[in-house]
Amino acid sequence: MNNYDTLGAVYDEWFIENDKLFVAECSAVAALLDEGVEYREIGVGTGIFAEKLGIREGVEPSEDMARFARKRGVRVIGGVAEKLPYPADSAEGLVMITVDPFLTDINAAFGEACRALKEGGSFVVAFIDRATPLGAGYEEHKDESDFYRGATFRTHDEIRAIAENAGFTYARSVQTVFALDNAAQEVKEGHGEGVFAVAKFVKKR
Repeated sequence: MNNYDTLGAVYDEWFIENDKLFVAECSAVAALLDEGVEYREIGVGTGIFAEKLGIREGVEPSEDMARFARKRGVRVIGGVAEKLPYPADSAEGLVMITVDPFLTDINAAFGEACRALKEGGSFVVAFIDRATPLGAGYEEHKDESDFYRGATFRTHDEIRAIAENAGFTYARSVQTVFALDNAAQEVKEGHGEGVFAVAKFVKKR
């Protein structure tokens, strides 16, 4: 995943310094999680989102990131999104938070999520929406960032099309982060304004 093998501490520091943005992003993801469902996070990273969201297990290819997650009490399984270490029809719910820009093969990754989920299970995907005003800025300046250099940002419609092609049914979307100053931000229904978009998909029965 990009340069994340050496950026675990820096990654965490950004969210600690931008705590209000972090709260808004967590709130947006939480708004689409089904109550009582045990979610697993694909690309769990340092576990900073998992800890906040009550997610106890995740998949992560970067050992540097994984060691932070383990310190947070998250069970980390080594692996990649394109080949999940889970049997078919075994997961109640899956979450993926700003991982899509760094995937080697997003179609394979979404297909793997569908394979691993039980029928009726939900796949909650948070992503940087390129079609928003702030998203255009992310796209323009991504090569200046250690985190986003070489990233592929997508629009809501692109994410939805990939998910539906993988076998999911679209359920609902929310959005947040309408400005990058560290101030409280609302979570709104829909997409197209907030750069941090979250879409929920359900595996067809």
